[in-house]
Amino acid sequence: MTSSDRVGLITVSYNSARDLERFWAGRPFGPYRWTVVDNHSSDDSRRVARRLGAQIVALGSNRGFSAANNVGVAATDCDVLIFCNPDVTVTPDGVAALADGARRHGGIVAPQLVNADGSPQENGRGLPFPTRKLRHLLRRRDPAYLRFARPGELVEVVWAMGAALAVRRSDLAALGGWDDGFFVYYEDSDLGLRAWRHGMGVRLDGDVRWRHGWGRETARGFSATAWRHELASAARFYRKHPHCLVPVGPRARALGRVDAIRTRSEARHA
Repeated sequence: MTSSDRVGLITVSYNSARDLERFWAGRPFGPYRWTVVDNHSSDDSRRVARRLGAQIVALGSNRGFSAANNVGVAATDCDVLIFCNPDVTVTPDGVAALADGARRHGGIVAPQLVNADGSPQENGRGLPFPTRKLRHLLRRRDPAYLRFARPGELVEVVWAMGAALAVRRSDLAALGGWDDGFFVYYEDSDLGLRAWRHGMGVRLDGDVRWRHGWGRETARGFSATAWRHELASAARFYRKHPHCLVPVGPRARALGRVDAIRTRSEARHA
């Protein structure tokens, strides 16, 4: 088995045919295996993904992002898993670097996502206090919440957006996988906090810079369905992690030390 055979990409699609055509055409993932779990799309997502080189797992209903990711994990035997959205353009070098980082450091390693013009997106985050989340939803920039990694940096963050994450299968299993009680939203915050609780950590690799289209529904005007999912996931998250609602106790103090990091980075090959 080659090194590329031990690394698998997992993408959850839901009416994602246009994004798949736009971001995945030309096999940007190189020799790596790619599994697309389709959440019962009504468009051509499955046909497009198959034509682009993916193994398809077609679900009979929309089971949500977390549950579909867990299905993708079960569908591949790779020892490093990279979860990547339909609107992310991956690169073979980036896949190799993230997989190496996951093996070297354990826990979760994410790329620094960027916009089409190369400017960085805030896919690294600090503690998700409700006040910070609200300011972010209102598009008020909060330097205490948003984290970035420059080229050459490997930066610790409290959590990273689920649009692109790398993790060893063994580490994900130790965490219990994605929590499929989250249909969509907050599942990545939850995964990051659980990683820190298990002593694994979450890092951004500033040398891996992947383009991300970023089409979060709650940021594009009012959608009753999106906001229903947002509020349901928020309620579940703060029940699971009450120290993010009222920051007291040992868990809050431990995460507070990570949250206090602003510029510290690690040597990539320490």
